[in-house]
Amino acid sequence: MGQPKQNHRSALAPQTRRSFLRRAGFAGGAALSVVGLGGCSDDGGSAARVSRAPGSSAETFAHGVASGDPLTDRVMLWSRVTPSSEGDVSVNWMLSESPDMSNVLRSGTVITDATRDYTVKADVTGLAAGTTYYYQFETAGERSPMGRTRTLPAAGVQRLRMAVLSCSNYPFGFFNVYGRVAERADLDLVLHLGDYLYEYPGRGVGPEENPKEYGDGRPLGRAPEPPYEIVSLDDYRTRHACYKTDVDLQELHRQHPMIAVWDDHESTNDSWRNGAQNHDPDRGEGPWSEREAASIQAYYEWMPIRETDPDNPDRIYRGFEIGDLVSLSMLDTRLIGRDEQLAPNAGDDFTDTGDYANADRSLIDDAQRQWLAGQLQQTRARWKLIGQQVMFGQLKRQGAPNSSNTANPGGQGGVFINSDQWDGYPRARDQVWNIIRGGQAAPNVAIDNVVVLTGDIHTSWALDITEDPNDATAYDPDTGMGSMGVEFVTTAVTSPGRDSNDARPALLSQNPHMKYVELTKRGYLLLDITPERMQAEWWYVDDIESRNDQQRFASAWQVRAGENHVVAADSQSQPVADAPALAPSGSQATAATG
Repeated sequence: MGQPKQNHRSALAPQTRRSFLRRAGFAGGAALSVVGLGGCSDDGGSAARVSRAPGSSAETFAHGVASGDPLTDRVMLWSRVTPSSEGDVSVNWMLSESPDMSNVLRSGTVITDATRDYTVKADVTGLAAGTTYYYQFETAGERSPMGRTRTLPAAGVQRLRMAVLSCSNYPFGFFNVYGRVAERADLDLVLHLGDYLYEYPGRGVGPEENPKEYGDGRPLGRAPEPPYEIVSLDDYRTRHACYKTDVDLQELHRQHPMIAVWDDHESTNDSWRNGAQNHDPDRGEGPWSEREAASIQAYYEWMPIRETDPDNPDRIYRGFEIGDLVSLSMLDTRLIGRDEQLAPNAGDDFTDTGDYANADRSLIDDAQRQWLAGQLQQTRARWKLIGQQVMFGQLKRQGAPNSSNTANPGGQGGVFINSDQWDGYPRARDQVWNIIRGGQAAPNVAIDNVVVLTGDIHTSWALDITEDPNDATAYDPDTGMGSMGVEFVTTAVTSPGRDSNDARPALLSQNPHMKYVELTKRGYLLLDITPERMQAEWWYVDDIESRNDQQRFASAWQVRAGENHVVAADSQSQPVADAPALAPSGSQATAATG
């Protein structure tokens, strides 16, 4: 890129998720003070992609190793080499069932070069289901750190554990959350629901808003690379590289396979299929199609995932069958089918009237919706998980039944806060309700045990999902009557939420389907799944301004099979006994591989 650009997005449109809680001054309450909830950042100071002579494995494999998109018989392995000169680089990979890398079961060679930014990906096949493996890369006599991965089980699964993550804004703080998830040896996999990185030149808050507190990350030593908003392919590659120099993120990838999907900040803020709030061709950023393509190419190069459709790279939605216990459908609610977000039509908020009620507005396109219907209807798995980006359940400033109208205060369904989530696309959500209700396939049997997993909003929520949460004849919040499933929302790794929970009473009073709301903490969601119940636990870190190993359990909620309703859990779940050994590090790995 040319000269560094200033952060020109300091004041976003008020209807975005970025400011919804700042404006949630519910009746009788004071206005809320909140750091922008869609904040972004830039990351740097790490010489992320410079070429240098590989004097050690730490330099040759400076961005670590990773694995992802596990299936019952295969898994993707990933790394990147820092080349000493231009040209092809031959990289060997090897995989074993032993953490000392004895008895190598699979091996191969990948040729990489500048056209793929010297990233290395191998889709290793012929593996046993439900098995932990260890792997390494080697080039020019240098070996990578050792990684650990696991294939999905094939049948008879009695328990599954996974962590769910979202929104890791590098300049806002250290990735302590990633470090705590990496330590959990009993996880089967990790889900990342998007905003893995941010495109802004700093934290995503304009310098005029609060330059001392919300700068670019330099006080923490976490300033951006490149030090300007990313737009080109080289920019996106450099930002991915910079994030992957973080030791906690490297350790997360080293120890667990990841299933990931993008949200908006992997391209730019509030993206949709033909543009984005934070993209302006008249400002020298070029056509949206070019920026979108650059972000997608870099994402596939730098993430340990396989392309769902190489001829259609913007299709990232895909499914995973985890034995007969879990069917996981990963959606894209950003790039492939979303119409542009609408402006408020009721002060700073909006009602389900006017353009919002347009039946043609989409959040996912017809092809993805039909694919989702097939996923939910055809699976034999007990639990139907939908991993996606933006909150599915209703979030209202003022609650009212769907049968109300503009003559009734609040309009049809009440007053909604955040048009960037499914609330802003009510007819598109109706189509998903129809799938769950069984309306798209004979014999029109409702689909049980649907659990929506969500990120994006930097806060924590557990809620019933129901078509009309404010109509007491359609939904009973005490018994769960009328609930069609549940939603668990993970908080952010570092991106900011509110500075207090003073809005929580008003949120709960207007949204009776909400059972757990926490607006301030960073952390992750732990899922413990059995045939009888799915338990969601929120684990938090209280400090991201220093690198530390502290975490705490906060709350546990669950849904019992066949009940489609959130209830409080008695206690946190227990770790799995005799979990496979974590991959050795440092001198252990060197000794193990010679």
